Amino acid sequence: MDEKDKKLLITLLVSTVVALVFLYFVRRVVTPFFLAFAIAYLLDPLVDRLETWKLQRTPAVVVLMISFFIVVLVAGIVLIPLLRVQVQNLAENLPDYLTAIKGWIQPYLEDLAGIDRDRIGEVLHDSIQKLGRVPLELLGTAGGWLWGSITGFVNTLLFVVNLVIIPVAMFYLLRDFDVIVEKLGKLIPPRFYKQTAQVVTEIDDVLSQFVRGQLMVATFMAIFYSVGLYFCGTPLSLLIGIMAGYANLVPYLGIVVGFIPAVLLTFLQTQDWVPLIGVVAVFGAVQAIEGFLITPYIVGDKVGLHPVAIMVAVLIGAELFGLLGILLAVPAAAILNVLMRRGVKVYRESSAFT
Repeated sequence: MDEKDKKLLITLLVSTVVALVFLYFVRRVVTPFFLAFAIAYLLDPLVDRLETWKLQRTPAVVVLMISFFIVVLVAGIVLIPLLRVQVQNLAENLPDYLTAIKGWIQPYLEDLAGIDRDRIGEVLHDSIQKLGRVPLELLGTAGGWLWGSITGFVNTLLFVVNLVIIPVAMFYLLRDFDVIVEKLGKLIPPRFYKQTAQVVTEIDDVLSQFVRGQLMVATFMAIFYSVGLYFCGTPLSLLIGIMAGYANLVPYLGIVVGFIPAVLLTFLQTQDWVPLIGVVAVFGAVQAIEGFLITPYIVGDKVGLHPVAIMVAVLIGAELFGLLGILLAVPAAAILNVLMRRGVKVYRESSAFT
């Protein structure tokens, strides 16, 4: 590496550090722009497809954005009231669930020698009462936190501004996406263009695999889980289905956050073992559909980000930058993943390894 390349490398490293520090301090301001960029990146292939149908770029962007926001609006109108009703039903039935749990546990405790049955009942009753207040307290705390985060003139104003900024920024990013990429490419020194293009292409493949592959698979699974559990009579079927679907990004995590709560709540609701067969069938069928149909046709054989890398990246991003960190976590992990693979390859081909 000659002196010119060393200076360029140092400049890039310093610029990256400065950019990260700057993003940390302005994370609340730039969050809507990164959200708009993420959506634009997701929808850009669809715009390109519309262009192949002899539709100009700007009309194609307008048509796609209108369709996108109609889908989001309809989904919100349908899902939010349904989720609210399911939460209310769970709160109303919670005392019955706790009574049932008490009835299951108390006989076993009464069979233990040397324990006062009346005392057992009192302790168990107090514990059940405290347990029953936990979900309501959590909901109250979450509601208070959410309300406190959006109260005040400044926060409300920022919220409204963000609602305007996101679609506007999204429109311009989608319309000029290819132009922006071309102009950024012209900033790369010619002697590094080929290598940089290969790295960028590899990063794009990884991101495409995750955003347009694994997330799409998770969305399909969330829909299938929610519908299946709804017909099984599972309380909170919508919430459990969504959690199970997107938790499937990490292998076996969907079983923990989806299957176990679904079985428990279904049994508490029906007090019968037969409906549990339906819950098992739903999870088994969705897993089979995902393994044999959805993943092979949508994701294929490409290797995306490792599930552990996704978890670590999202947690670190959320801790450092909040919502912006969550948006940047996967792209940052993809970039580091590609750069590390490239670095390992260079190391193995160098004289230091051989």
